[in-house]
Amino acid sequence: YEISTPYTTAQLFDLKFAQSADVMYICNENHSVRKLTRTGHTSWTLSEVEFTNGPYLDSNTTSTTITPSATTGSSITITASAATFGSADVNRLISFNSGYAKITGFNSATSVAATTKKDFTNTNAITNWKLGAFSETTGHPSCVSFFEQRLVFANTNNNPQTLWFSKAGDYENFTTGTNADDAMIYTIASNQVNAIQYLKAVRTLIVGTSGGEFTVSADGTDASITPTNVTIKRQSSFGSAGVDAIPAGNAVLFLQKARRKIRELAYNFDSDGY
Repeated sequence: YEISTPYTTAQLFDLKFAQSADVMYICNENHSVRKLTRTGHTSWTLSEVEFTNGPYLDSNTTSTTITPSATTGSSITITASAATFGSADVNRLISFNSGYAKITGFNSATSVAATTKKDFTNTNAITNWKLGAFSETTGHPSCVSFFEQRLVFANTNNNPQTLWFSKAGDYENFTTGTNADDAMIYTIASNQVNAIQYLKAVRTLIVGTSGGEFTVSADGTDASITPTNVTIKRQSSFGSAGVDAIPAGNAVLFLQKARRKIRELAYNFDSDGY
């Protein structure tokens, strides 16, 4: 049984995926996130994921304003007061005035067509707006994993050290906030920019970067992660190659960045670390 996919033969070795029963999320930096769904032996569907309300980049800090032609509709125009958009922004989300829309067409650097996903409260010009983090302009996530009832993505071209966590129990919803189940965005702070190469959930969420290995967990013992208690700690400094790691029991096997050694990252109770 065969279905068509957007991936080239060369890209197959760079695919990262996370599977939950008959649904698999597939990531590659050159393509939007896909979802492979199986509903029968000869019924498989590969579709682009339609994320809810995000994830987004940081809010605009310039004097550029955004103005919608209407508060709702499948063919509205969004106008910027200065050059803001590019042709690669088609299918990108944009959020402002308590609503958000999906860009469906490029008119110029100051004008795009869009479809509202959540109605705007008004049509006033506003400087507090933000663009989607996943797009042809910024790149798409290249890593994915499930962790504590969340779907986690990482590493776009523009944000190679950033992790995006979905809402708990709602894998495609990235509405951020301070409630325990809200979506979260975190960027690993380190002296160098080291791209995230893989994500693997074991005792904690293991994050392998090109410069070292990190863990993501709650700051309380055995607590679940929330927007207010996430802790990211470096565990080793070997660095990882751009090859997906493999969980083996309570350990993770990964290829070191020089591609000459396979290392095992395992939890040690004596040192309370990996």
